[in-house]
Amino acid sequence: MSGEKPEQIIGDETGLQRALSYVNHVFADRTETHLTMDDRHTNRHGTLHGGIFTMLLDSACGFAASRALSDDADQKVITLTLTVNYLAQPKSDHVYAVGKVSRAGGSVVYSNGEVFDDEGTLLATGSGVFKRVRG
Repeated sequence: MSGEKPEQIIGDETGLQRALSYVNHVFADRTETHLTMDDRHTNRHGTLHGGIFTMLLDSACGFAASRALSDDADQKVITLTLTVNYLAQPKSDHVYAVGKVSRAGGSVVYSNGEVFDDEGTLLATGSGVFKRVRG
């Protein structure tokens, strides 16, 4: 995370964002999805649930794809594929995913993402393909 100010902060747009309390920071070249963990986010072992890693990557990569297709990240996209590689569990309560576009066409965008904790530990990686929703 840099000290750079995001273009937009989106945190209360969907029911899922409200339920899980995550926030998207949209930049011109990436999106960061931030989450402070609590018991809503853990599995039966008390560690961050794999689905939360996936959600963070989907959100960060999806918003990065949206931003690549529109200056205000308002372009809706759907996830065509998302691959996640789980590497480690966080050592801090705050985790965040960074999504970046690797290639953008007129309607299909390829994004890559990484999830970190506050200690800078790489927790998961992912890649996704997103498609513009017309209309």
